[in-house]
Amino acid sequence: MTLLKLAQVFGVNVVETSTTVTITKADLIGLTPNSSNTADSILAGIVNTAHQQYEGQLTDENGLSVIDENNIPITYDNHLYYSSTWVQFWGYLLSKNWINFCFLYS
Repeated sequence: MTLLKLAQVFGVNVVETSTTVTITKADLIGLTPNSSNTADSILAGIVNTAHQQYEGQLTDENGLSVIDENNIPITYDNHLYYSSTWVQFWGYLLSKNWINFCFLYS
C-alpha cells in the first residue's frame, strides 16, 4: 500500500515547512470551520478526511479516472488496512451521569 500524502490526510491546502504543518479547516471533511472548533472536532475532521482515502477510483495526474479496456473506472478498496489501525471510528463513554462522545481505541 502506498503511503498517504499530506494533502490526502490534511486537505489540499496543507502547507508544510521544516518546522510546521498548517491545515485549512475548510479542507477537513465533516468539519464546519469556525473560531471555536474544539480539538476533538478538528481531530475528527482529520481522521474522516484520511478515512476517505481508503477507497475510491484511480486517477491520472490530470485528475481523470483511469479506466480498463471495458471503459470501467479502476477502483481500489483498502478497508482491510484501515481496520488494522485499531480505531473504532466514533463512540461514547458512559460515566456516572454524563455521556462523553470521543474516539475509542481498542
